[in-house]
Amino acid sequence: MDANEIASTLRDAADAARVALAAFEGAGPSGEREGQYALDLVADDAVCDVLLRAGLAVFSEESGKRGEGPIVVVVDPVDGSTNADRGIPFYSISLCAMDEAGPVVSMVENLVTRDVFAASRGRGATKNGSTIRPQDTRASKEAIVGVNGVLTHRPGWAQVRTLGSAALELCLVADGSLDGYVQVGGAAIHPWDYLAGLHIVQEAGGAIRSIDGDELIVQEDVPRRPLAAATEVLADELLSDLRSIPG
Repeated sequence: MDANEIASTLRDAADAARVALAAFEGAGPSGEREGQYALDLVADDAVCDVLLRAGLAVFSEESGKRGEGPIVVVVDPVDGSTNADRGIPFYSISLCAMDEAGPVVSMVENLVTRDVFAASRGRGATKNGSTIRPQDTRASKEAIVGVNGVLTHRPGWAQVRTLGSAALELCLVADGSLDGYVQVGGAAIHPWDYLAGLHIVQEAGGAIRSIDGDELIVQEDVPRRPLAAATEVLADELLSDLRSIPG
């Protein structure tokens, strides 16, 4: 399966998730594990059915590893599921198709606005089919930064945003809406939350870092603390700023 075929399959999977969620009338926790909502399982069933039938292996937040093959799709069927369950209109589906070398094709769809962010290895990144680039922001004092976690001290950034969907916030760095995205206060996320978004940032020309120095491109259920920024200079400044936060 080539990159175009993978991208088409990811599109079909996202469509299936959106249709399933539109038909779902339930709400609240799934009752299966802490932090999981009923809508997560509805979307996951729809997404994984499409991917597995296409012959792709899956590593999903909700259902783990399924299938075999050289391409594994790392799936968060609803990134920002608390937002979705509460009716806050900022959540997405995040899909990152990977081979042994890392991300091949990634897609993040805003499930409210239906904006689609995508990247293909070596081909750049797009929003709704148009090429995107980050801002040229270099100084953190001029940066609008998305944060995950509780920020007890703001180290001189222009503004901060806490929006609740890591995948979408990373895409907002890629298209220049945000200048950076970081983890604060010990907060961490998982590969299904960030892999597609990081790939899109990287292909758009942005900078990525691991705050703790851990490998980010993994297919395991491990917490990680990625940072994304519009420029390499800003990424280094944000890292320095994070180290200056008390506690």
